[in-house]
Amino acid sequence: MDYHNRSQVGRIAAITILSTLLIIGSTAGVGTALVPSGDPDVNAYVPEPTLEPGTTTTLSVQVANNAQINTGAPANRERVTTARNVVVELDAGGTPVTVETPEHSIGSVSEARPGSARFKIDVPENAEPGRYKATVDMEFSYTSTMGEFTEQEATETRTETVTFEISDDPQFELTRADDTQLRADETSLFPVTVENTGGKAAEDVAVSLSSQSPEIRFGSGAGAVSRIDSLKPGETTEVTYEVTVGSGAPARLYNLNAHATYTDKQGIDGRDEDLSVGARVAPQRNDFNVAVEDSTVAVGSARLVAVTVTNNRDQRLTDIQASLGTSAPLDSDDDDGYIESLDPGESATVTFGLSATTDANPKTYAAALDFSYEDERGISRMSETYQLPVDVTTDDGVQLLSIIPFAGGGLLLAGTAVYARQRPEILPWS
Repeated sequence: MDYHNRSQVGRIAAITILSTLLIIGSTAGVGTALVPSGDPDVNAYVPEPTLEPGTTTTLSVQVANNAQINTGAPANRERVTTARNVVVELDAGGTPVTVETPEHSIGSVSEARPGSARFKIDVPENAEPGRYKATVDMEFSYTSTMGEFTEQEATETRTETVTFEISDDPQFELTRADDTQLRADETSLFPVTVENTGGKAAEDVAVSLSSQSPEIRFGSGAGAVSRIDSLKPGETTEVTYEVTVGSGAPARLYNLNAHATYTDKQGIDGRDEDLSVGARVAPQRNDFNVAVEDSTVAVGSARLVAVTVTNNRDQRLTDIQASLGTSAPLDSDDDDGYIESLDPGESATVTFGLSATTDANPKTYAAALDFSYEDERGISRMSETYQLPVDVTTDDGVQLLSIIPFAGGGLLLAGTAVYARQRPEILPWS
């Protein structure tokens, strides 16, 4: 072989080796593109970290994923960066709070879709205000590598520290000021004790009270507001609401909803929600107790009847005007009475003129008695109507039904005498 031929063979060999190397390199590149890999990077955040003392509340822990892709095409990014079956556990040991629901499963967390776990937290009334740290463990699985025919799965646990705060803002507690009971079919004053259980003073406090029951009304609406100038930490004061209870209200304990708004010393407005106070409703009662010792009237005569009136309410009643109503055969030429005032449980006597017509049938009749009065707020009211039994008798004090037996006895004796005169032989002494 001459020199020219040997040179041509060498060039062909070189081209062949170079082509082979290029093909190998190209194949290696394709292989790399077909094997994506990545790592989820989950992190925990508490977007609303403030907790209020004396409450059972929810602490939301948000889980975000700041993942990275190591190799592979962007089309496979979500597959190798998504954290799946994420379980979040909150440990608040060493802090004043108790985690009632310490573990939650929140599903998958991707770069575009964060997750959230809501933990039920008990915060004691006497919890010391301040900042506290808690531990969040996040266990999850993910696809670490995608091959052409297989995938490699992995499980990982990340631990994060989050911070929450127990507030020292004003907080309020409502209780019944005394043993006052509301009454069905009455309007009463309902006193409520308000205590600032927080760590800061509150000013311009407005305490709103409302009821979900249609039987409990505040004035003309379903709620009312009482205002307090200021309330220091630990200080209490009493506010009063006018409450009207419907006549059909069952006797039981009712829950009244409440919330309070205030301004702190820095002029920042605040609000305390989910407050409540219990109100006990007692059965309906009469405004007065009425008693008559002797209401007997003879046929065709008149007399004075004394009626004892007792205040059955829990408040002082004034300007009490009594009115007696009669119908035939009863009549009255003095049917009005007046009592200046009655304290709770106090009694007074009013006197009425009462007569029965000459043709009255001796028996028991009813006279009606009602009252108008003013309550302790000066509101005019009408009482229920009371029925007074009136016994109409004959001149000798005997009702008709009591005369009949005697009359029957007289007829029996007269009949016996006539029969004896006709048949003397049957008499025992004959």
